[in-house]
Amino acid sequence: MEECKINHDALYRLLEIKCERETLEYVLDGMNKVLGEDLPDADQVQAYLMSPDKPTSLSLHQQMVAMDKLLECAEVNFRTTCDMLRYRQMKRTGVVSSVEEFLQLLHPGECEEEWNEEI
Repeated sequence: MEECKINHDALYRLLEIKCERETLEYVLDGMNKVLGEDLPDADQVQAYLMSPDKPTSLSLHQQMVAMDKLLECAEVNFRTTCDMLRYRQMKRTGVVSSVEEFLQLLHPGECEEEWNEEI
């Protein structure tokens, strides 16, 4: 049987591109809710986020909203990662045996229907 060879650099680059796109999408969606018709072009926002210290065509308000949404996205991702690590550790030690138990510990009093509605 022939081994499947993976080019790890190419895989890493694909993941990097996917993360950048998802982040830009998140930022643009958030900016659209705040700015409405004053939403700048996606390329302008991406250029600003990649190099916030360089001159930009974005207004100060647009820059502020873009950076706020970028930080919000980072907070969400960090919190999700922390929760995943907590769950793994709690499951390993036998504190919880399922995701549902873990969620009950994190959010006591909330019911499963509320979680499903959010998804």
